[in-house]
Amino acid sequence: MGSERSAAGRAAWGVGGVALIVLGGVLIWIIQTGGFGQLPEDLGPMGSLVVRSVTFAFIGGGAWCLVRAGKQRA
Repeated sequence: MGSERSAAGRAAWGVGGVALIVLGGVLIWIIQTGGFGQLPEDLGPMGSLVVRSVTFAFIGGGAWCLVRAGKQRA
């Protein structure tokens, strides 16, 4: 049915997952340090919502990649 995943393929999924989670962490740091303080009042909440959505996608995608890296079968 399923073929065995190579060690290099699993390592690539793992590295990609860690990279996405790190990018999500950087975005969280940007939000926490007030990177949106310079935006006008109307755009501040919307900009924050967009960045938080992207952060969620990065962290969720990174976790998904790490799960794929842990699977033996493709």
